[in-house]
Amino acid sequence: MDASKTLTCLALAATLLLVGCATSPEAEQQRLQQQASIAEILSQPLDPAEYGEVKRCLSDLEFRSFEALDDRHILFKGRRDRLWINTLRGPCSDLRFGDVLIVRQFSPARLCDMDSFEVAEWFEWPWYRRWPWRWGLDWGVGMRCTLGKFQPVTQEQVDEIKAVIRSR
Repeated sequence: MDASKTLTCLALAATLLLVGCATSPEAEQQRLQQQASIAEILSQPLDPAEYGEVKRCLSDLEFRSFEALDDRHILFKGRRDRLWINTLRGPCSDLRFGDVLIVRQFSPARLCDMDSFEVAEWFEWPWYRRWPWRWGLDWGVGMRCTLGKFQPVTQEQVDEIKAVIRSR
């Protein structure tokens, strides 16, 4: 009798967890509309002579900082006011909560399409991660996410994307 009660309680807890994680159809529709609006902004053609082509990799010397725009898009800011949007391979919910990308690079000194990364706070990586402060644990490091290609954009496109995200 106790086993069946335990099993019933576990099934009920699992169901409640799944229901709690579910999104409403309206929220999902709004998210899809936002992604479509961003894709439309990014589809605006730019002069390749002035802005360059979509890149598979960015050299560490080409960019100086990044900004998470939402859970799918990262803005990389480069020298001479160059800007690139990286549309991630999948959503990365931790992007909004971190300051540092811990990248698992395949190519030294470059960020490339298909490189994976984790998001951490500034004080989690790299300075305060050493013994005895951390004891070898990975607290403070987020989920693993994967980079996409680097698309050159204008400041106006970035402003439009930020407006779309704020309107949500």
